[in-house]
Amino acid sequence: MKNIILIGMKACGKSTVGKILAQKLGIDFVELDIEIEKAHLLSKKESLNFREIFKKHGSVYFRQLESKVLKDIFKEKKIKEFVLSCGGGTPLNENNQETIKSIGEVIFLDADKKVLLPRIIKHGIPAFFPFQNDPEKSLDELLEKRKPIYEKVADKTISFTKETPQQLMERIINFFSRHSREDGNPDD
Repeated sequence: MKNIILIGMKACGKSTVGKILAQKLGIDFVELDIEIEKAHLLSKKESLNFREIFKKHGSVYFRQLESKVLKDIFKEKKIKEFVLSCGGGTPLNENNQETIKSIGEVIFLDADKKVLLPRIIKHGIPAFFPFQNDPEKSLDELLEKRKPIYEKVADKTISFTKETPQQLMERIINFFSRHSREDGNPDD
C-alpha cells in the first residue's frame, strides 16, 4: 500500500480519521501541524502551537515552514509507510501540491458545509475567515476557492455528511483494496 495523504477543510476530520486509519493499517500517523510546531521550536527555540506560529510570525513564514516540513517528511519517511494529515491550507500552494502527490495517494475528505460550519466555529470564528461577522458567507467563499484545488490534487474524493470517522476509515480502506485489485497488484 502507498502512503495516504488526507486533505480537506479545517474540521473535516483529517486527524481523527487519519489516526484510526493508521492504527488499523499498523503504520505511522503524521500530523503536519505538529511537525510544523516541532520545526519551529528547533528553528526559533520557541514553543508555540501552529495557530500561534501563524498569528505571531505571519502567513508567509508559516507557509514557507509548512512547505519545508512537508518536503522533510517525505525525505525522512521515504522507506516507511504512513498516513499524513495536512492542514487545510497546505494544498493551496502549488509546490505543496506536487510534493503531496509525490508522497502517496491523496484523499480529499469533503465534509458537507452543514457538518463543517458548526465544527469550525465551535471555538470561535477563525482568523482566516474573511467575513468575521458572517461565518457562513466566509465558509462559502473559502469552499468556492479551495474545493476545486482539493479535487484537482486528490486521487479520491470522499464526500460525506453523517458518517462516523470509523465509517470514513472503512471507505478509504475499501477504496484502496478495490484500487489495488484493479491494478492487478495486491501488494501495491
